Amino acid sequence: MVHPRCAVSRIALTLLAAGLAWGSVFPMAQAVAIPPNDGFVTDAAGLLTPEQKQAIEADLGAYRQATSNEIAIVTLPGLEGQPIEDVGLEIGRKWGVGSKAKNNGILIVIAKEERYARIDVGYGLEGAVPDIVAKGIIERDMVPRFRDGDYGGGITAAIDALKKHIGGEYTADRYTQSAGGFDVGAFFIFLLFAAFQGLLAFMARSRSWWLGGVVGSIGGVVLALLFGWWLSIPALVALGLLLDFFVSRRGPSRRGRGGWWIGGGGLGGGGRGGGFGGFSGGSFGGGGASGRW
Repeated sequence: MVHPRCAVSRIALTLLAAGLAWGSVFPMAQAVAIPPNDGFVTDAAGLLTPEQKQAIEADLGAYRQATSNEIAIVTLPGLEGQPIEDVGLEIGRKWGVGSKAKNNGILIVIAKEERYARIDVGYGLEGAVPDIVAKGIIERDMVPRFRDGDYGGGITAAIDALKKHIGGEYTADRYTQSAGGFDVGAFFIFLLFAAFQGLLAFMARSRSWWLGGVVGSIGGVVLALLFGWWLSIPALVALGLLLDFFVSRRGPSRRGRGGWWIGGGGLGGGGRGGGFGGFSGGSFGGGGASGRW
């Protein structure tokens, strides 16, 4: 009869040996080395010419001075097996892109080896740049130029599109038009998605999780009046409270002083000047989109 302690020891040794063997065959992905911040543009992969980097740097510095919004660019040689979503979120938080009060930062991540691009959006700009808009900018403005090797042109076009969406010059129909004409259904879905994401961003910034119950009750009453679904009222109230409680706990710790949908951007918005001088301590919650070229 095998003593219980011996049996436990054999099991532990077997598991340890299996773990070592697994690790030798399938080595764990290495964490991506986050490059030191080099201004608004950190070109660790060497995709830009000095002239391109200088021009983009000056443009983003002037944009922060005019609006207080901060846009940062980082190119990486590779992702070392890590999802670009995790890498972008880590870099955005570590660098603190955007102001601490408004969380009005955007980070564009470009991975050379994997041919991946991502736009991460701070809490305060998620209303103006929801996921579907970030995805559209990648596919329409960045990917075609990247495929031609024009990284500077793709980055510049993405920055210009971001500015126009934040400022209200570009609207949703930019990504709902096709060769066959305007897609009303897709446009309606886009509006619903954008409104829902904007509502979540507002809930996250309000820090008052009861607001979700109010919104849920309104939605429940509408469904009850239209379809007779009276049980939808308590169901949506409970769902709204739970959702608001969750996003409020993950949201920023302070409210922005400006409109939540533009992160307080506006002419003369109190930026710290055209020079870099470091980012302002903003935070990210995972909003954004990714794409390949």
